[in-house]
This record gives sequence, C-alpha cells and structure tokens, in this order.
Amino acid sequence: MSIELRVLELGQDDPRKCTARRLARMGLAHSYGSPARLPPRGIALDPFAERELVEADAELAQVGGLVGVDCSWNRAPETFAKLRLHGLEPRRLPPLVPANPVNAGKVGKLTTAEALAGALAVLGEEEHAAQLMGAFKWGPAFLALNFDAAAL
Repeated sequence: MSIELRVLELGQDDPRKCTARRLARMGLAHSYGSPARLPPRGIALDPFAERELVEADAELAQVGGLVGVDCSWNRAPETFAKLRLHGLEPRRLPPLVPANPVNAGKVGKLTTAEALAGALAVLGEEEHAAQLMGAFKWGPAFLALNFDAAAL
C-alpha cells in the first residue's frame, strides 16, 4: 500500500524553486492552499515537533498519509508555531542532510520534497522515496547522503 502525500503550500518562497509545487504538477502529491482544506488525519512533518518519526508510524501514515508544509525557512518557527493542523500527528524527521542547491549540507534545512522522501524512507517506503527524488537533479544525491544505498 502506497502512502498518500499531501503538501500545504503557503506561498512564502519563489514559486520557480518550489519543490512542493513540482510534486503536485507531476501528480506525486496533492496540493492544498489552506490548512482547513487538509483531510484531518495522518502525519504532519513538523521540524519543531517533540516526537521523531519512526518506522512504527508507518501504519498511521498508510491510513492517513503524510503532509509536508511548504514554507520559507526564514519564517518556519513562526509559521509552525501558528499552524494548527487538527487531527494530524506532528512528527519531526531525524537529522538529515539536504542536497538541494539552496541549503545543501545544512542539516535539517530540507525542501518539502526532501522532507517527504526522507519520511518515506524512514517508514520503509524506499521505492516511493526514490520515485519522489527522481523528479530533481539533486534528488538521488539526497537519498545517497542519508540512507543506505543498498536499501534504495
């Protein structure tokens, strides 16, 4: 069973560099412009959440999906502090190294696509993660930097 991916696009970044928008255009994720429109179940990826995403969360993700929030890193603390995603379980990712050209090497400063792919890999959905990262030139490098290449 494949995990449904959703992106909450808050329009805080350059639309030409928006990985969430590209995923939605390619049919790899469903896009939402407002938190109120999101289905009220699943896991919200939140870099400030208390609990870290673990493989045991896979069942919750399969039932309710994963939500990546597309916002500017410059405004992330205030955005996530105000954001109330009712019915969604907030989870942070383990420390991952981004490969995207803007924040390459800055641990934790992932694009929405990297966050979703990282979450999929943590949950044991390596093929789905590789499919997602295949949409970006730097995507395979992200997976190679952070996960066992033999598993992917």
